[in-house]
Amino acid sequence: MNQHSSGAKNPIQKLEDFLALYLVKKAPYTIPAHAREKIVAAAPWIDLFLIVISIPLLLVLLGLNFAFFSFPWGMMGSPMMGAHMYGGVYSGWGIVNIVLFAVLALEILAMPGLFKRKKISWKLLMYASLITVVENILFFSIGGIVGGIIGLYLLFQVKEYYK
Repeated sequence: MNQHSSGAKNPIQKLEDFLALYLVKKAPYTIPAHAREKIVAAAPWIDLFLIVISIPLLLVLLGLNFAFFSFPWGMMGSPMMGAHMYGGVYSGWGIVNIVLFAVLALEILAMPGLFKRKKISWKLLMYASLITVVENILFFSIGGIVGGIIGLYLLFQVKEYYK
């Protein structure tokens, strides 16, 4: 029996429904319609700003990783320091870099659709936010978790504006 005929939902849809329940339907405060409209109008510009400030940060992180996990630093790139060689590439390219790259890619992909208020762009921003929240949970960043939940709250409050 396939999932469409049984009415079963995929895990991402279940998570989205769960978040919608607690961030919209059961939320103690709903953002007024005029404020939500302003958020949606500003979203592409906020996304553009985040992309612009993230690119230099990513380049710096890439440069630092190259400096610390490659010749001539010796011990800094050794297995003793937590970096391992896999097919000529060090595994020291950390989770932070991978997350930043993934989030940046999702935000870039979402950009054109945000101006047109397309649902796929909203979903891409949701995925980027979820990735960031998971990273903050892994690193026990309370401020990052709270910020991520606030970001998801705002995102779910404006979901209906994207078609």
